[in-house]
Parts: sequence; C-alpha cells; structure tokens
Amino acid sequence: MVQQAWSFKAIEKDDLRYWGNDGYHDDSSVFYRYDSFVANYKNVKNGDIVIITDRESVLGISVIEKLETQSINKKRNKCVYLDCKAKKILPRKTIKPEWRCDKGHEFDEPRVIFEPAKEFIANYGTQYRTLSDITMSQLIDKTPRYNGQMSIQEVNYPWAVALLTSQPTMILDLNASEADKDIPTLTNEDQRNVVERQIKQRRGQKTFRDKLLKSNPICAVTGCKLVDILEAAHIDAYRNDSHNHISNGLLLRSDIHTLYDLNLCAIDPTTKTIHFSADALENGYSKFEGLKISIKHTIAIKSLLTRWKSFNI
Repeated sequence: MVQQAWSFKAIEKDDLRYWGNDGYHDDSSVFYRYDSFVANYKNVKNGDIVIITDRESVLGISVIEKLETQSINKKRNKCVYLDCKAKKILPRKTIKPEWRCDKGHEFDEPRVIFEPAKEFIANYGTQYRTLSDITMSQLIDKTPRYNGQMSIQEVNYPWAVALLTSQPTMILDLNASEADKDIPTLTNEDQRNVVERQIKQRRGQKTFRDKLLKSNPICAVTGCKLVDILEAAHIDAYRNDSHNHISNGLLLRSDIHTLYDLNLCAIDPTTKTIHFSADALENGYSKFEGLKISIKHTIAIKSLLTRWKSFNI
C-alpha cells in the first residue's frame, strides 16, 4: 500500500467544544486514539507519517509503528429529545439548564447511548520529535481538503517527508553545557499555553499517571507529596501502549524523572534502592543515594534490570 501523511488533532478533555462524546485519552507524543466514527479512520495505516497538533499549534511529527484495534461500545451524548438530529451539544458554566444542543433544546443532563465501534490506537512514540518551527497556517496550506472540524486529515506527502527528514531524530544524549549554547531573544509573547501543554505531556499519559497517583501519591524516591510536579515515569522506555501498565511505572519528582531518563540514576532490582551517577551525587543528590523506593504496587523486575544494566555500563 502507498504510504500517506496525516494530521492528528489531539484535544484535551478540558478543551472539548462539542460534547458528543467524552473525548479520548492520548499521550500526544506517544500514541493517538480514534474510532470508527472519525472520518478517514479506514485510511490510516502502519508506516504512514503523522503530524500531531492541538487546536492552535503543531506539536510534532512521527511515523506509525503499530496500529492496534479493538471492539468497543462508544459512549455518545445526545439531546434528550428523541427526534432531535443535533450534531453538537455542550455544557454551560453559568446558565441553567446546564446543557444545550445546536437545535436550541436545553436540558439538565444529556441522553447517553452506547454504540458499537472500532477503537484504534496509532503508536508512534519511538520516532516522535517536536516541530517548534512549523505553524498551523503552514500545515493548513499543505492540507488539500482542510476542514477545521475534522480530527484526521490527509496532508501533502512530499512536504511531510521533507519535514520528517529535515532533522535527525532526537535522542537523549546530552551534555550539561548544551543547554547554554543558545542565547534567547526575550519577547512579550504569552507562552503560558505552550508551557501548560508541555507540562501535561511531561507528567505522562493521564490514565497511567492516575493509576500511580491512586496507588501512592508521592515521589518514589524523595517522598515529595506535591502532586503538581510528580510525573509518571516508565521504568523501561515506552515503546507501545502495553508499556503503560502500572507495573512498568514509577511516580517521580520532575528532576528525578529527568535524571532517570538521562540514565544518571537507576534502581537496583534486588534491593529496590536508588543509586546516582557521580555527577549527580556531587550536585545535591547524595542525600537520596541508597534509599529504598517507596511504592505500593508491584513493579516489573525485568524492566528494572534492563535499566540497571544500562546504568552500570
């Protein structure tokens, strides 16, 4: 089959505009969920290039490594009037009744139905990299049949290939001084939405993180209880959705998570104790050296062993 390129629009639940459903649970840098009610669902396939966006900006680019599917009963929110054909309903924050459909009907709660569907999970995390220099206007120009309401749209394939190959895939091979190479130009542009999105992505896939928080809502290494800076870390690096099982997860403070991802600390699979590199020990982390991690769930020893061996090379 001929390779194609697509844009995937990732929408956080708190940014839904038309509440015909409850949204999807995505980690936009790793995988994307959609179902058979979404236009173009039949056309997306393994090997296709995907450009990930939110409503306002282009987030990143990758290639679909694995496309998973399963049968589901999809929850759908409808107008309470059975003969109403409204396509959009939405909640209102200050007006009662809370809900209104685009045909003008108002009601306290939507009518909920479940319809059989196919759910798809496009996994692309291994090759994902950000596209900070591409604007939505550029993407729209390269989308031949652009429709602002569609979640999946075909993109000009040669242009997507050029984007994909324009830079090497990012790897975590950093020197400490590299963060200081570029002197930024300070502007008055409000970047709070960008920062908020980056924090959400860093915290980890919501369902995965929620399970870890429910099990024991503290950093497994430091004991920090400030939930806002606790992140869902994969013990063994994420490759597909199966790696989001809680046994492959640790809740870590953001700085510890970064050290872990950079292979500057690891957990002894035998003693369940944390150990740091010499550089980390010399720069404030010696107080955590050798502490037993604080967890209440069972973790995968094989995953710990994989990271431990890498740390000790």
